[in-house]
Amino acid sequence: MMERSYTERTEAYLNTFLEKEGYRLLKTEFVEEDHNWYLRVYIDFAETPETEEGGQTEVMEAPEAAEEEAPEGGETPDEAEAPAGIGINDCVKVSRRLSKWLDKEDFIKENYTLEVCSRGFLADGAET
Repeated sequence: MMERSYTERTEAYLNTFLEKEGYRLLKTEFVEEDHNWYLRVYIDFAETPETEEGGQTEVMEAPEAAEEEAPEGGETPDEAEAPAGIGINDCVKVSRRLSKWLDKEDFIKENYTLEVCSRGFLADGAET
């Protein structure tokens, strides 16, 4: 199947630089939705607070909202201590590098949209 070779080739390229940049690849997919093709890449930090010894990943619960009002700075104490996850700038950084490579290699024949996402966008039950 052609979609598989697209994702395999894309993953091979991503694996040449993601770890050096502090990221890890969770999943790559080339899917058709509503007559449009999408090349989606899901990334996370290489080392995350959620990763336990032995490689198992545990999803951390979001901190509960503080009962008291937020201080003038706008953050409650719980929010200030919450670990930061992959942000838009991380996705943009990987997307720009990948996009340049995809344009140069030009091996995907279909018109498609490239999306680089965080693990939060993985569908329930998706394997990582």
